[in-house]
Amino acid sequence: MSFVLAPHESPGEGLSRVIREQVHKLSAECAEAGQEQAAFAHKARVRCKRVRAALRLAKPLMGAKAYRRENRWWRDQARLLSELRDAGARIEALDTLRPFLASRIGSDATRRLEERFLRSRRTVEAEDTIRQFIDGLDRRADDLVPAMEAGVRADLAGALGQTYRQARLAMYDALETEAPELLHEWRKQAKYHALQARLMRQQFPDALDKRVAGVRDLAELLGEVQDIEVVMAGAKGWRERPMGFREVLDARRKSLVTGARATGAALFSEKPKAWTKELTPPVMAE
Repeated sequence: MSFVLAPHESPGEGLSRVIREQVHKLSAECAEAGQEQAAFAHKARVRCKRVRAALRLAKPLMGAKAYRRENRWWRDQARLLSELRDAGARIEALDTLRPFLASRIGSDATRRLEERFLRSRRTVEAEDTIRQFIDGLDRRADDLVPAMEAGVRADLAGALGQTYRQARLAMYDALETEAPELLHEWRKQAKYHALQARLMRQQFPDALDKRVAGVRDLAELLGEVQDIEVVMAGAKGWRERPMGFREVLDARRKSLVTGARATGAALFSEKPKAWTKELTPPVMAE
């Protein structure tokens, strides 16, 4: 089945299935990790994030202590791949920005920057990092789907409302100063909210069907902002940097943040309690 809870499933049944499916897919990807290491790091971190999004929803069904333990374990697993993922992220970010940069600083300068990033990626010790990640999964192979109660939709509505609240607060913090680390946090919380809206769209279709696309668009806008930050950080100390390089990226960043501001305002205008109440009738009747 896909990354969504079916209407006939109890919350606990559906979330357990989703986590189990993500674990199985991750295990299959581990078997091919050596073929494309940077791509594996990206896919594995996405799997970890999906599991953590499901765990957030499952917190009322499994208890706070079990949730903290499982969430911390998946967070630490993902962090094992951070350096490898960051090295690959520079290449991916540059690929996203390539048409924009090539038209402003030229194809040759863009190619030289790519060569710089490729040299940097080759210095990362990928095999040991991936082995640690896989070993961690192997040690818990039979213990990766936590026990949880069946629960009711009201439990999931409350958990979804909490993620809405966190994304909304992160938005206000980020837009006050537009600092890179705060925009990154907003993107992270928006992605969790997007994943949960996707998971829950058949449980609360009236509230979430249209929201899934909107919050995904917001995460993509903020992802492009982060791409710019990644490219600028990777270009630090670049002696061949052409004139105007930073200025064109700053202008692009400003435009993207303006778009994210408008999108976020539309998505998070309501206070969390009011938004959560919209999930209640009539689909939460048990």
